[in-house]
Amino acid sequence: MFTPTHLGPSLFLFSLKPRLFNVWALLAGSMAMDFENIFWVIINTLKNCSGCTHHGFFHSILGAIFGSLILVFVLKKLETPLKKISLGLKIDQSFSLKTLFFSSLLGWTLHILADSLVHRDVFLFWPLKTTPLLISWSLYWPLSLIFTAIGAFALLVLVIKMIKVKR
Repeated sequence: MFTPTHLGPSLFLFSLKPRLFNVWALLAGSMAMDFENIFWVIINTLKNCSGCTHHGFFHSILGAIFGSLILVFVLKKLETPLKKISLGLKIDQSFSLKTLFFSSLLGWTLHILADSLVHRDVFLFWPLKTTPLLISWSLYWPLSLIFTAIGAFALLVLVIKMIKVKR
């Protein structure tokens, strides 16, 4: 799926229980692994292999755990400016290691679970080359549309909550 559509489910969860999650970790966790796709597309283009895989390790559960640990380190380094932005948006949230890891892992897992429904090269249980959740590529656009709608609804809920806080 187009990467920004993956923000929808994470934004929705954040809109339900904002104090339970860190929005920056959720959003970063929802999109970070798709940098791997860019890498593989470039490599496959250079190798003249248009049919080669463009998902890899970071589209697996092990990749999600490892990637989330990396994101925790990055987000902790950016904590001061991110807190300033959050407070400007009237979002009070935790930057504890536990919250950052849990939020990132949740966003990452939602992304790879969705991708595993439509992509043959997403192996959740890597190194096992199995795709137990694969349904069909035909689910790609309906799922993208649903995620976009969920994200739009979540943004609306968050804007309403921010307006209420300002009053």
